[in-house]
Amino acid sequence: MPSPKGDPTYIKNKDKYFIEVARTLASASTHPKAPGACVIVRDREIVGSGRSLYTDSKVEIDCLSYAVAAAAKTGTPLIGGVAYTTRYPFSTAVFQLHLMGIKRIVLLAHEWETFYADEFRKAARLARELVIAIEPVYLDEDSRFGVNTHDNDKTKDLFPEAYPFASDEYDPKNATDTQYENTTSF
Repeated sequence: MPSPKGDPTYIKNKDKYFIEVARTLASASTHPKAPGACVIVRDREIVGSGRSLYTDSKVEIDCLSYAVAAAAKTGTPLIGGVAYTTRYPFSTAVFQLHLMGIKRIVLLAHEWETFYADEFRKAARLARELVIAIEPVYLDEDSRFGVNTHDNDKTKDLFPEAYPFASDEYDPKNATDTQYENTTSF
């Protein structure tokens, strides 16, 4: 989708952009086995960021909790924001996000850290209970969902009963992509 006229702050694919920012922050993580980072975004602006830490006293600090604390330290409200993270959240972080008014967590799709599998299941159940969406983002497109090479007009001509509907004039290149569109009209 092209940039709306007169909006210099437009970001074409916000989810992938902010996940890339979180991946860059993850390079500063001190966690030896599962480095991670999180950015909290409200209105296309990063209002909080954090990284996974592993202290000398063997205490693990979750990147989501760090980002919430960093935003709270400056007094920045997070209501309506989105958390972009490279690691699956812990249940305590999910509850913190709920208290701060965040209803959407976007995470980088990858294999779970097996050591934390039970904790991640608890976090998923808690997120479902608190009505917080946890949505994965895939950086690479899945090759299984590519272009259909078997779709051609010859098949439609040979078996017209298999195609009872006429094709429409939908053009995906000129279509607009809106999230959370309000479909009510007054």
